[in-house]
Amino acid sequence: MGGGLLSRLLPDDRFEVVGVLVRNPLKKRDVSAPAELFTNDVEALLAKKPDLVLEALSEGEAGHALIRRALEAGCDVVSANKQAVARDPKGLQALADANGCRVAWSASVGGGSPMIETLRAARAAGPVAGFEAVLNGTVNFMLQRLGEGATFSDALADARAAGFAEEDPSSDLEGFDAAAKVKLLSFEAFGRSPDDLPRDVLAAETVLGDRPVRQIGACFERDGELDPYVRLDGELEDALFLSLNGERNALKVYGQDGRVWTCKGRGAGRWATTESVLADVADVMRARRAAAELV
Repeated sequence: MGGGLLSRLLPDDRFEVVGVLVRNPLKKRDVSAPAELFTNDVEALLAKKPDLVLEALSEGEAGHALIRRALEAGCDVVSANKQAVARDPKGLQALADANGCRVAWSASVGGGSPMIETLRAARAAGPVAGFEAVLNGTVNFMLQRLGEGATFSDALADARAAGFAEEDPSSDLEGFDAAAKVKLLSFEAFGRSPDDLPRDVLAAETVLGDRPVRQIGACFERDGELDPYVRLDGELEDALFLSLNGERNALKVYGQDGRVWTCKGRGAGRWATTESVLADVADVMRARRAAAELV
């Protein structure tokens, strides 16, 4: 995904890319970029004093540390790393506020579907009772292939070939990816995230029924307590979720007053997430311009 972002930013004269943080600066990449941009030194990167850091690391702890360090250095941050942001969204927002920065993470949930934006719109209209969603494009893609009669190994191979599944797909299959997204959506819905979150696992030995199955991530507030889960649901009646094919994701938000908000879109893939990151970048740029006009 980082390569997709870089390929969009380099030719865009609205941006100047001052550095790219990678594990191995000497590794050959599928994006043509000056070799001197690449570094594995966080402090060297921040010493260039970027206005905005785009965080798309593949590991949660390292991503969380980078976001915190960038905010402490006075940089705005846009993150597509749900494992990094879900560790402490409230703390990251507080750190951004304390340093006069902005932190945005819409791209970390839903890929190309505007889930964070939809939930914020619902909450702005009134208290939220809960939400449920298909949150993982890889698992949804595999469940469709399994429903069509594919073996588990073939469904996983197809997901990798399509660019949805990582070489190590355990985060998706064991529900950790969806759980991190439930935590982020819970923060947006209720201002807090659940500590414990039950997860169903999709494995070769998982028994699926004759009806379509979806991995549903949800959280409802009941009597002041959060009730979250990630579940393989084979008894769905909801047309929104049953209509999802391939890697597509969808969200349904329930207001306490009975209103319902929905959205859907591509939930996996390099370019869907890239577009979502760039939408966050545009929002941050507008906020920077608005702040500058007030000075």
